[in-house]
Amino acid sequence: MRQRYWLLVAFMVAVPLAAQGQYRPQSSFAFGINGVLARPVGEFQRFVDWGGGLGTYGVINFDRGRHFGLRLDGSFVMYGHERYSTVLSPTIRRVWVDVDTDNFIVGFGVGPQFTLGNGPIRPYVYGTAGFSYFATVSSVSGTAHFDNGLSSTNFDHFTGALVGGGGLLFRLTQGRHPISIDMSVQSTYNGEAEYLRRGDIVENLDGSVTVFPIRSQANLVTFRTGITIGM
Repeated sequence: MRQRYWLLVAFMVAVPLAAQGQYRPQSSFAFGINGVLARPVGEFQRFVDWGGGLGTYGVINFDRGRHFGLRLDGSFVMYGHERYSTVLSPTIRRVWVDVDTDNFIVGFGVGPQFTLGNGPIRPYVYGTAGFSYFATVSSVSGTAHFDNGLSSTNFDHFTGALVGGGGLLFRLTQGRHPISIDMSVQSTYNGEAEYLRRGDIVENLDGSVTVFPIRSQANLVTFRTGITIGM
């Protein structure tokens, strides 16, 4: 399975690079940023609710019409959060702190993108191969809104990720740096992953901490809305 995964990664990167030599274009670049709403699917839906975050991407286009390019895609999705207040230590009971715990997924992938048409509305599709990073991080801050920057990673896990997506670009402006509204849907296949959710960290009476990770399929469908700027 891993061998086939890396062969697919090599193929998805090599095809656009080979096409660059075929077109010999003056390359153009587009940058996008969007809000992300994430819906767990399949087995993942049994353990995790909807999440949200940010997505960003860049597309290196290999033809003047910006129909074919190489997409680099990144995302940050938070799917769980909890907070409680406690004393700084048993010997310093006058100082209270807030403990925040965040469950999130960082994704990155690279692969081809195909964009159709030249009008004010342009559909596109893409596929990427990369990774997803599942992590749970706890941080401490003062209850008087003072942030001391203390944090710790309670659990993390890397897994390969295959992504397929598509959307519509609604052009707002033209010129050298055209701006478009970008609306898209993306399906992410992570396969099996280990992760924590809210309540999976237990603080024991002796001061130690025990984590109870879940292992399951961890696939997502994300809905994105944002803007794209051509360079």
